[in-house]
Amino acid sequence: MTKAPTGSLHRGLTADGAVRFLAVEAKRLVHQTGTAHGLSGAAARTAGEATIAALLMSAWIKGEERITLQIQGEEPRFAYMGEADAAGNLRARMTPARLRPREGQHINGLMMAIKADGRRELYRGMTPLEDQTIERALVEHLSNSDQVDTLLRIQVKLDDDGAVRTAGGLLLERLPDHPDHASMAPDEFQAEFGSIPDQDIGELHTALAFGSIAGRPIELLENRVLTWRCRCSDMKVRSMLRSLGATELASIRDELGQAEVTCHFCNQSRVVDA
Repeated sequence: MTKAPTGSLHRGLTADGAVRFLAVEAKRLVHQTGTAHGLSGAAARTAGEATIAALLMSAWIKGEERITLQIQGEEPRFAYMGEADAAGNLRARMTPARLRPREGQHINGLMMAIKADGRRELYRGMTPLEDQTIERALVEHLSNSDQVDTLLRIQVKLDDDGAVRTAGGLLLERLPDHPDHASMAPDEFQAEFGSIPDQDIGELHTALAFGSIAGRPIELLENRVLTWRCRCSDMKVRSMLRSLGATELASIRDELGQAEVTCHFCNQSRVVDA
């Protein structure tokens, strides 16, 4: 099991309880994704944005549940998969290592979100990407599945050397009207928080650290540590090899002298000798 750098997720309320928010700081996790898969430029930024989206979607799961976010890009062509669990553990993979989108080009393809526990799949939702950003596609997915007004900011900044300078996200959702908490009309929600998607994520995180969003005080409900943790292990590799059967294992032994298995998420290779 590979364990590496941390980030943070913060969950809470604002606007006197009429709006809930999720904030993710994931600079080191995005860096780890890029390092594990040799990503650079547009590929590193795209993987980072998808990783932040997966982390935001994991905020409401519990127990053994986990969220898997898959994005299949047709133009530009790429494949991303990120998996986050209720304990704040994340692993992700992205291919290819380099993308060359046209100037101003967004993504055409498909985004799929899967919620599962240790026994079965609980939910699957698909959202087409039609010349969209991951940020815009996630807003559509959440608005359709949760049926609430949603505002979102996801941002990944790289410096001139390709290192991750900033990576994070902020999600705001207007809660449905209910007699047990304050309410806010849709037009009021847009008037107060509508500038969030255009703001710098670093400035938004700074304001959160001082206890406010768009000038409104916040009530923190949870601070969660996020950790890069791959679930691969020697035991799982041996179990996978056993499933091949004696004949296939004998063939591998005779031809190669050993079996080498590389994890698609952390890129760590494990060798099982003859």
